[in-house]
Amino acid sequence: MKKTIIILITALTFFSCGKRSLQDYTDCYVQPPLFPDYTDITLPCNIAPLNFLLEDATTISVIIRGKKEYRYDSHSHRLCFPIKRWKHMLADEKGDTLSISVYAEISRQKIHYKDFYWYISPDSIDRYLSYRLIEPAYEIWNMLQICERNVEDFNTHLLADNNITDHSCINCHTSNRAATPTTFMHVRGSKGGTVYSRDGQLRKINTKTDRTAGAVYGEISQDGRFGIFTTAEIIPILHSYRTERLEVFDKCSDLILIDFEQGTVTDNPCITGKEYQETFPCFSADNHTIYFCRAPYLPQPDSTRQMHYDLYSISFNPQTGQLGDSIHEVFRASSEGKSVSFPKCSPDGKHLLFSVSNYGTFPIWHPETDLWMLELSTGKIDKMEQTNGRYSDSYHSWSSNSHWIVFASKRDDRVYGRPYFAHVSGDGNVSKAFLLPQENPEMYLNTFKSYNIPELYNTAETYDAHELQKLYYRKEAENLRYKEQ
Repeated sequence: MKKTIIILITALTFFSCGKRSLQDYTDCYVQPPLFPDYTDITLPCNIAPLNFLLEDATTISVIIRGKKEYRYDSHSHRLCFPIKRWKHMLADEKGDTLSISVYAEISRQKIHYKDFYWYISPDSIDRYLSYRLIEPAYEIWNMLQICERNVEDFNTHLLADNNITDHSCINCHTSNRAATPTTFMHVRGSKGGTVYSRDGQLRKINTKTDRTAGAVYGEISQDGRFGIFTTAEIIPILHSYRTERLEVFDKCSDLILIDFEQGTVTDNPCITGKEYQETFPCFSADNHTIYFCRAPYLPQPDSTRQMHYDLYSISFNPQTGQLGDSIHEVFRASSEGKSVSFPKCSPDGKHLLFSVSNYGTFPIWHPETDLWMLELSTGKIDKMEQTNGRYSDSYHSWSSNSHWIVFASKRDDRVYGRPYFAHVSGDGNVSKAFLLPQENPEMYLNTFKSYNIPELYNTAETYDAHELQKLYYRKEAENLRYKEQ
């Protein structure tokens, strides 16, 4: 009996000493300066732990209050949540708002910061995120990779690595966000082609024909059969303006339609020609409309700052592959002195999300670039002031349930694009954005690359970088044939 009491007392002493007392902390009336900033946000019920840094802290304690109370402690400036406890917490608190209290010891001062909240949305986010890791100047690609990250944890899968494909440039991985996604990416170089992945099968395709140039920007229809693409002569130049670094423009650009099942390429007089430049096409949710950006032709680079792209649409028959015989103006950004790029339609068909800059068609290098959202049923524009950052927000993608967007933002330092998420409610309200969590939150401070073209989808790719290497070196690209409209 005496031995049992001693063991019990020892155990109680051990556990009481394991947690710091939080009674002698001084209240602070500002929220903690976390990196990343995870204060007052809506987060998916299946997101990985929001690990963070608190600069100069020697200890951190976090109390989270919801239906239950949770405590997490750290003996450094970094707090990392145990993933199993984190997942149990999200499951228990789904649909509720949590109050988060942060206690920290900094420079021998014990500080209790002002509380902030997390709303745990019952809307889950797509499980996988692809992105291209590239030096932020984009004209250097000696170390370029396409990665696939599981956003429910921290596992990352390498889809492409140009160190094993002849150091060729690899353009970004793009998904159609179907239940079983069809994806593509362009691999340049002497043995390159458009890598088209559908139903577990990889194809390498030469999209250039004797009548049309090769495909650049584009999107694939929901059934995976069709692709709508830009053909463009893309020119990067250093900027002459003191506050701007790099400019990229299309010397000329048109649109083409690819039928991947029939192996054909089609164009249309409404979306080709020298009088206008068309770019950044995308399909509507039902595939019956194609949206794209259009501007009158001007000689560049002399007139680059006068290039203002408006948003247009053309009808499409997904059964026959027939494009319409007229185009329709959707949004005239030029009337506001703006330029539209990169439209993306929500899978539920309610909204169109696009980048808006002062001019031109390469938003990632324009610090003023914001995301705007068009409600398709009313034409109402949301300028998303609660979501946009101080520097370039662009290159966005929807989750398959239409409740989440991801985009590349340079808000942290103006140089490196990083993947930020935001929630879209049923009535179209967009939340404050938050940064993709990392197992080690210092990773963003130690990785000198941009996360380019983040794309959400629900089913992992079935290939990896080594299979892509074999495709690059061992398989000849399929040729397409031109077909009259």
